[in-house]
Amino acid sequence: MIRIIDKESICDFKSMHPSMSLRDAVCEAERCLLCEDAPCSKGCPAGTDPGKFIRQIKFKNIKGAARTIRNNNILGSTCAHICPTDKLCEMNCSAMKLEAPINISALQKFAIEYGRQNNLEKLESSSGSGKKVAVIGAGPAGLSTAYELAKKGHSIEIFEKEKMAGGVPAWNIPEFRLPADEIAQDIGKLRDLGVIIHTNQHINTLEEVDKLKSEFDALVVATGLNKAFGLNVFQDAENVTDYMTWLKKIKFSNSEMKTSVANKRIAVVGGGSVAVDCCVSAKALGAAKVYMISLEEGDDLPADKEEIRLAQRMNVIFKSSSMIKSIDMKDGKVSLLRGMEIAWKEPENFNPSNATEVEGTDFSIPVDYVVQAIGTKPDYYNLFSELKLGPKSCFVAEGDEKMWASSGCTFAVGDVVNGGATVVRAVGEGKKLAEHIDKFLARGEI
Repeated sequence: MIRIIDKESICDFKSMHPSMSLRDAVCEAERCLLCEDAPCSKGCPAGTDPGKFIRQIKFKNIKGAARTIRNNNILGSTCAHICPTDKLCEMNCSAMKLEAPINISALQKFAIEYGRQNNLEKLESSSGSGKKVAVIGAGPAGLSTAYELAKKGHSIEIFEKEKMAGGVPAWNIPEFRLPADEIAQDIGKLRDLGVIIHTNQHINTLEEVDKLKSEFDALVVATGLNKAFGLNVFQDAENVTDYMTWLKKIKFSNSEMKTSVANKRIAVVGGGSVAVDCCVSAKALGAAKVYMISLEEGDDLPADKEEIRLAQRMNVIFKSSSMIKSIDMKDGKVSLLRGMEIAWKEPENFNPSNATEVEGTDFSIPVDYVVQAIGTKPDYYNLFSELKLGPKSCFVAEGDEKMWASSGCTFAVGDVVNGGATVVRAVGEGKKLAEHIDKFLARGEI
């Protein structure tokens, strides 16, 4: 089922996917083949169990579907809006062999909204275990770990450096893809369980870390990737920014950004999901031309298919298989990008060192702003020397499942370990780590 994209809603920074009616949701769920060992559920990294909640919708147990999602995935609302289902649960859907996969994300969104509108009962915390866990970072992995540990009866406190919880979904994903209310609803479920979230608490000294270790039985590092990469060619240019800064300004200073961006020429360097978000947001703000310049080409773009379709719908200009070589500056600002098209020496190796320039393909693009969306890395690793560092400044995952790093009572999970992944994967890794920590707290060892 092809999802409808509402272009007007995008330009108004409102949810781009209309909600399903009860009738449409049941009709969509009725397409389910009721697989005995549902492959869609196996394809969900967070264990949300779409096979179960689709069956519940099919048999009109909508509140039951809402409970299934809520109990399995603390970020159920968030994932319903942004999860790349075409690469996960829907890719495994058996109905795909007959026509099209079931629109699982829309059904998840419907069930959650139904439960909210029909007073689904709040979660209640289990009896206290007497154990306390501190979580640094209120992004998806930290929230998921906290949620699962709280359900097991442990006392949880989260320390978040920003003024509100939510991590990348809250700060960097545009409103048309993920309305802020949806994240707030998910975080509210944590508070129902008694989880304490301290905002504006930047844990950035060894003394602060040692204090947490002395006051809590376990410490979880879920700080994510918070330092953006940049190309040397753009150093010190006034009109060049990173995607985190760009998307944050659009989300929280929308009117001001609309004035700055309207009728301007924007170049976004990168080919992933965040690059698409930057491009589409710029078009929604009224930019005259928006270019997405990427090393990758076509099907090799790391952005999801729906996101690419969205960029195409918004008339983003794709400059694929291309590399920036030099720039022209005027009054401290980049005025022109100069580049060449590239080819890969080895197929499917998208490292810049594997690129070779194609002669005679020189191009130039006049710009007013440049946004770099070429990745991020962690910058907290020096506070946790007990955890082993890998080549990309991420903590090295240990154990059979390779989902977290640990040393003594210190654990790390999410992007700070995996180097950057989906929200739904972060939720799944948080759940697994919570099981691990629960055993650690019960026995004092694994």
